[in-house]
Amino acid sequence: MKLSKKQTNYLCKGRVGRLATFDSADSLHLVPIVYACLGNKIYFVVDRKKKQTGRTLKRVRNISENGKATLLVDNYSENWKKLSYLMIYCRATIIGPEDNYREKRLAAKKLKEKYYQYEKDDYFPEKIDKAVFVRLEPQRAIFWQNLRHSVG
Repeated sequence: MKLSKKQTNYLCKGRVGRLATFDSADSLHLVPIVYACLGNKIYFVVDRKKKQTGRTLKRVRNISENGKATLLVDNYSENWKKLSYLMIYCRATIIGPEDNYREKRLAAKKLKEKYYQYEKDDYFPEKIDKAVFVRLEPQRAIFWQNLRHSVG
């Protein structure tokens, strides 16, 4: 599924999303992520920020199990005339160590362009070929804006 131009613009301007995944017992796991758009695909990387040690991240395990994720990007404002969200149901793919270096390199470039912290604060994985990326491919999208009170 290809997102509309309006949906794509909204998604690409977003700074943080909430990623929902499900495990084999249908238990929901929800985490904030930063992401970048590359064509009609969305990418995030397992970066070097402190995480619990000793186990693969739950979101990565869940995606490995069922290949599904939902991404929510929203805009909250005290002015409720500006409320909006985009929810995207996605096919999710783990791009693991040694997988598709070219794709990972392009995704890394987009993530670093969007988030200066990846360069400045040394959060990005040291070696792209060893890094774990996730590719999200939209299957269905729901876009909502508070048009009832919109001007113009």
